[in-house]
Amino acid sequence: MIKKYIEHFNDGDINTHKDSQRAWIKDKSPIVESNLGWIEHYVDPSNKRALWDGWVAIVDKDRSKKFHTLVENAKEVIKTMPWPKAWEKDTFISPDFTSLDIVSFGGDAMPKGINIPNYNEIRENEGFKNVIFEDNKPVNKTLWE
Repeated sequence: MIKKYIEHFNDGDINTHKDSQRAWIKDKSPIVESNLGWIEHYVDPSNKRALWDGWVAIVDKDRSKKFHTLVENAKEVIKTMPWPKAWEKDTFISPDFTSLDIVSFGGDAMPKGINIPNYNEIRENEGFKNVIFEDNKPVNKTLWE
C-alpha cells in the first residue's frame, strides 16, 4: 500500500491510488490501521477526486468483536430488511469492520465512521472496510486550543 502511495505521489495517476486501496482492503484485522488519499471522491463533480484525508489509528479489538459478530450474521440480517431482494448484490462481500482509536487524523472533518474505498468498482467487486472512529479529543481543534 505504501509503495503505491509513493508511486501515486510521483505520477499523480488515480489508478495508482486505486491500487493502494486494493492492497489496503486485503490487509484484514490489522492492529494499526491507516489510510491516505481521495476518500470522499463523490463530492467532486467529475467524480474523480475530492476530499483528501489521512489517518492512523489503533484497532480496539474488544469493540471490533461486536462488529465482527454483526458481519458474521449479515446474510441473515439482510434478509429481514424492508426492501426488495433485487436491491441486494448477488454475492455478499463481507467487509472487515473495526472500531478504531484515532492517533492522528488530517482532513476537512473526522467522520464518525466510513465505508471505503469509495471507488465503486473496487468496493462493489473486490471488497471494502467499514471503520468506526473513536476519538475523545475535540475535532477541528489545534493542539494548543
